[in-house]
Amino acid sequence: MNATVVSTRFDTRPWVSAGAAGLIAGLVFAMWAMAVGIFTTTLWAAPQGIAQSIGIGQAGHDFQPVPLIVGLMGHMMNSIVIGLVFFGIVEALRLRGGLLVIAGMVYGIVVYVVMYDLVLRGLLLGTSGSFLTANPEWSWVLGHLMYGLVLGVLLAFSPLRRRLQA
Repeated sequence: MNATVVSTRFDTRPWVSAGAAGLIAGLVFAMWAMAVGIFTTTLWAAPQGIAQSIGIGQAGHDFQPVPLIVGLMGHMMNSIVIGLVFFGIVEALRLRGGLLVIAGMVYGIVVYVVMYDLVLRGLLLGTSGSFLTANPEWSWVLGHLMYGLVLGVLLAFSPLRRRLQA
């Protein structure tokens, strides 16, 4: 008798690549936010404001090393998780190419609305003042668009794409 073997092993490689794409897109976003901060508040205001919004450190834009490091770590972890969620969505929808890039940009705006309006102006309103004043709102919109664009391009056209389809 010849039995057919069915593998139930979950392939983590595409998910690791998608997480890497989220990380890279998050780095682009972080560089943008910190560059804008140089001209509007301080270089460290945005990442430090992330930690301050969850109660780590004192409110304000004066330099605080622990909130800065925690904020950078939190931003990068969020970038990975949000990238993985996007990957799950586009895989379920089987989006490819330019449509995937457009979906990434739309997703970036959806993430902006959820994070900025629901989380920062809703759930964390009492502690998010430093973050909300770190950069002008237009820069957050552009930053999220950049995140989605980079995420979409990486998932659609970069060498990571080949790993996603392996």
